[in-house]
Amino acid sequence: MVNREMFDKFTEKMVENALSGYTPKLEELSRMRVDELAVVKAKVRTHPEEVEAWFDTEITKASNMDVSSILKKMKL
Repeated sequence: MVNREMFDKFTEKMVENALSGYTPKLEELSRMRVDELAVVKAKVRTHPEEVEAWFDTEITKASNMDVSSILKKMKL
């Protein structure tokens, strides 16, 4: 039983360490997305055709997204 507990703690620590490496990149991606959405929001009334085109692009990207592309973005 002790070995199982040690293994669980070791695994938990490994996962925490791995996640801590990605946290700054995820926070940066989040800030970039917030900025992008704020720009689009500002254009809703003045440039609706640009906003519609932006949504079309985002819908296409979301439809075609896979895990490998997300990992590639995180490595940049």
